[in-house]
Amino acid sequence: MELIRVKDYHDMSDMLVKIFAGQIRSKPDSVLSFTTGKTPEEFLEKLADAVNAGLDISKCICLNLDEYVGRRDMPYSVSAFMDNHFYSRLSVKPGEIYGLNGEAPDQELELKRYGEILGEYVRDIQLLGLGTNGHIGANEPGTSFNSALFVADSCASTMRATKELFGLQDEQVPTQMYTMGIKDILAARHIVLAASGKSKAWAVKAAIEGEITEMVPASVLRRHEHVTIIIDDEAGTLLE
Repeated sequence: MELIRVKDYHDMSDMLVKIFAGQIRSKPDSVLSFTTGKTPEEFLEKLADAVNAGLDISKCICLNLDEYVGRRDMPYSVSAFMDNHFYSRLSVKPGEIYGLNGEAPDQELELKRYGEILGEYVRDIQLLGLGTNGHIGANEPGTSFNSALFVADSCASTMRATKELFGLQDEQVPTQMYTMGIKDILAARHIVLAASGKSKAWAVKAAIEGEITEMVPASVLRRHEHVTIIIDDEAGTLLE
């Protein structure tokens, strides 16, 4: 595991661009998989700027870690988020873009469809955020390390974070999410986790220095051979 410490959120975003741009330059047909939320927002916009300045992603395959169960036009939609902060900003589009369909009428068929895509395209790099309770994707505390692509029920802290991030009313907060499981996440060749702010300090410490346990899903990343963790000063305040 490589731990990179930076000053603040903006430096974290710049570091993420550097890592992803390096991957794309070294392998022009890279399979890139993203996550959404406040953590990657600036990174995605800066990566789009890099593409518009000449970084060639025309042969890349782009995927996403998860997707809320709900309407695509809701502010929390992963698909809408990616369009807003990345795809709509690009002068040159990736070779292929795949994501989960939060509006799918049959969840089992949707899991099968996306599972086949994951099987076809081995991810060269998987971006992760970190929940305040240590979750990655929608793998909440207590999720088996053997979990594979599934529909997860969101816990209270995750629902509160979603509500605050997107300014939702209680009745608008999604309660379920399609997500790659732990096994799917670990199947990526390179995993990059980013965390910023004091609210992530406990989760950072538990993931990096605590016991490897299903109660802190991010702790399993220490079993992967190629993991990069980027944290800013505030997120690293509790590290020894």
